[in-house]
Amino acid sequence: MINFLTLSELNEDLIKQYKKAIQNAFPDIILCSKVIEKYWDRVERYFPEYQIFLISEGNLLLGFMNAIPLYWDLPLNELPDAGWDWMLEKGVNDNEQGVEPNSLGGLQIIVTKDNQGKGYSKILITEAKRVVKGKEFEHFIIPIRPTFKSRYPNMKMEEYIDLKSDGKTYDPWIRTHLKGGAEIINVCSKAMYIDGDLRFWEKLMNRKVVKSGAYIVEGALNPVDISFENNHGIYYEDNIWISYPKL
Repeated sequence: MINFLTLSELNEDLIKQYKKAIQNAFPDIILCSKVIEKYWDRVERYFPEYQIFLISEGNLLLGFMNAIPLYWDLPLNELPDAGWDWMLEKGVNDNEQGVEPNSLGGLQIIVTKDNQGKGYSKILITEAKRVVKGKEFEHFIIPIRPTFKSRYPNMKMEEYIDLKSDGKTYDPWIRTHLKGGAEIINVCSKAMYIDGDLRFWEKLMNRKVVKSGAYIVEGALNPVDISFENNHGIYYEDNIWISYPKL
């Protein structure tokens, strides 16, 4: 038997499992995000009821979805190119300014390592849809990070979306959402922004930087643009805006 809990209902052991799962789910470059550092604790503090956890009968964390309510009243094809970073900041700022939300934004869905491939991500998406319907939100939007895009860091995301294998969408995360009824809106090419000096990037890549150029970082979806002369590197990550039709 499985059960859904919200963040405020987790015991200390489940909190530890939750934090560990986040650390294990992403490459180091994502964990260096200054936007996450600035806003994440407020997401958990302001919106515990939108952090959805799937728990086994033995009190083990199977997976979870972090989400944030926000207000959006323009056409979905006008969602910002800043994607994930924008959504995180917008939801927090809307709450602090007393703006009533009309949409739910999905920040991430993570299934713990030992429980992947068992359909739990679909269960979490279905539960999130139930929350959207219960709150009578207008939109359920997610800037998704395709699972296998890091295998093709030099491929444009617009091309990657259409990549096929055995006649079906190549990327399993895109495929899961499309099967679940999601619609692709567009690419948000500056969904995450991470920058740092040469020392920062050298440590992340475990190699010396001796000239300017585009560098491949493990787990990154796109190359990092490094200027040796300016002692600075910039990483913009492409994501894909998707939406689930109103229920």
